[in-house]
Amino acid sequence: MAGMHALHKILADKARPQRTAVTPGEFLEIEPDIYSAIVGVNAGEVRRLAADLEELGIKALPLRERIFASADHASPSPTVAFAASHKAWRDFYRSYGIKVFDGGAGVSHLVMVENGIVLPGSMAIAVDSHAATMGAVGAYATSLGGGRLTLYAIGRYWIEAPQVTLVRIVGQMKKGVLGRDVALYVNGRLGQRGAYGNAVEFAGPFVEALSMDLRFTLCNMGTEMGAVASYIQPDAVTLEWVKKRTAKPFKLYETDPDFAYDGVHEIDVSGIDPQIAVPHAPDGVKPVAEVEGRRIDQAYLGSCASGRLEDFAAAAAVLKGRQVHPDVRFIATPGSREVLKEAARLGYIDVLHEANAIVTNANCGACPGLHGGILAPGEVAITSITRNFEGRMGPGAEIYLASPATVAASAVEGRITNPLKYL
Repeated sequence: MAGMHALHKILADKARPQRTAVTPGEFLEIEPDIYSAIVGVNAGEVRRLAADLEELGIKALPLRERIFASADHASPSPTVAFAASHKAWRDFYRSYGIKVFDGGAGVSHLVMVENGIVLPGSMAIAVDSHAATMGAVGAYATSLGGGRLTLYAIGRYWIEAPQVTLVRIVGQMKKGVLGRDVALYVNGRLGQRGAYGNAVEFAGPFVEALSMDLRFTLCNMGTEMGAVASYIQPDAVTLEWVKKRTAKPFKLYETDPDFAYDGVHEIDVSGIDPQIAVPHAPDGVKPVAEVEGRRIDQAYLGSCASGRLEDFAAAAAVLKGRQVHPDVRFIATPGSREVLKEAARLGYIDVLHEANAIVTNANCGACPGLHGGILAPGEVAITSITRNFEGRMGPGAEIYLASPATVAASAVEGRITNPLKYL
């Protein structure tokens, strides 16, 4: 029989009953290692969930020790309605003994890996659509497609084993080009349906040389290619990063040499310049130079796409000794408390403050358009968030996606700016 991908081997082990083999297209009942939930903004939803569990007579959740909730959306609460919803969800989780990451812990995908909860070889189901970010550690991480009640009530979930698309990246970045530029470039080349319904594996010498921060950025972009999961094969870089965060055992899986990928793409990034995605699609990507000069109202750094330490380092390198343009609001939202603490220790936060940027607590911030930098109709933003669909950060606004360096350079000049002259 044909070989198996590492992701399918993870599914085989998590299937109930366990399987010796899994082929793409099969439906499996799996028991995940982790369910990453959120402290939501819809109180009616949690009331229905609690009522359903009561009707089923569920008093103890089978996955209780494996469920972790993060207060990352609209946190702290910007309205009374959101505060009431957050309270309803917190009360629900606490009534069942579920761990809640609250008070600025950060975006769930970062919190789960930084705290050694999602590990290489693990199976993680998450509420948020950018769960694929966690595939950078070699986990099978995918977002919830429904069936939340079954996870709470019986601890199981149905998964269709996906085909896998391989994206092999070669070459070296030019000076001033960042990992987010590469992620945007790949998304522009493959498009929003480039891995639709598939998992996507990122590999090649370029990926092998990346830091973990930039591997998370790359895997995050898999969602914008339509992928149900992203994956990077764990290596020495992965293991060094993970073992600093946990002493728990984990299992490494490897793809068989004869596994048949559903499409292989080789992309050379040696010659690319800083990239930007223009409104209103994350795959509408072109060189920054083609839209340079566009006036902006807001620059925004953060999200699970680019809210990590290296992103703050890049922004600080541009801003050091400079000021944000007086007509621009520059908002910086760390992806996690770990990022915020380390950025403060290394002086990046001081640089941002001296430049008149606004630094917030760690959370999803303006990315889902709930608070922390929402745009008015007609305003223009350049940002490092996940996507730039119409209405994402406010109705009637324009969103340009770019690297942290491009965002910072644009904040200084008050218009979309190529960051090369600042680096």
